[in-house]
Amino acid sequence: MRLLNRKPDMLPGVSEDRFLGAARRYVESAYPNPDRVGCPDRQRLDALARRKCSPADHMGEIDHIVTCSPCFVEYQAIRSALKRRAALTAGGVAAAALVAIVFAGVFLLRDHGATVAQPPAKTAEIAKGVRQRRIVDLRPYERQRGGADTEPRRQPGPVFLDRALLELTIQLPIGSEEGRYRFTLTDAAGVPKVETFGDAIIRNYITTVEAPFDLRAVSPGRYTLMVRRVDGIAEVPYPVEIR
Repeated sequence: MRLLNRKPDMLPGVSEDRFLGAARRYVESAYPNPDRVGCPDRQRLDALARRKCSPADHMGEIDHIVTCSPCFVEYQAIRSALKRRAALTAGGVAAAALVAIVFAGVFLLRDHGATVAQPPAKTAEIAKGVRQRRIVDLRPYERQRGGADTEPRRQPGPVFLDRALLELTIQLPIGSEEGRYRFTLTDAAGVPKVETFGDAIIRNYITTVEAPFDLRAVSPGRYTLMVRRVDGIAEVPYPVEIR
């Protein structure tokens, strides 16, 4: 009988991929550091993720990353974004070639087909379902990393939103994971007024969510936007003012 060379599993019945995945999930929550004490800044994490510096020269920082859940999540997010950007770059070249082929076909055939005139759409019909697009940056609300504060820190004001049909691009604080998020707008008494969901992905190293918000029936005033990852536990509040 011929024996095939086979890489042994890390544990009996457990593949290496599953073992490493479980280890990553453990580190993501096992070492909380909400005040970000001793954490390297974003620029240093980015340099380590891009392999711009030798790991042997930065073992202290690497030891910190693997024993600090916020840093580990942020490092993983940067690495995921780098891999996604590389894949998009490769795909973009193929897409550009395809667009060029389609454009050439349209150009060559433009005189061989009849054009059917379309009646102009009514302005009211166009405006009826149009959503106003807004970018909401929640990163300024991130707790500052480092030791104890030496002077009072100025708190950011509320997020201003209009009473309208909105399509929000929400930029979550640094270190936020990808996944599905729930957004609940509550009044001063904690009563939910609007609830919506969106899927977060990392774009240019920023965890971003596209989510619809229908605020047309919400009265002007101060509210709280509660943000929680659907499969997570922690819910983070952000001040909002509806105008």
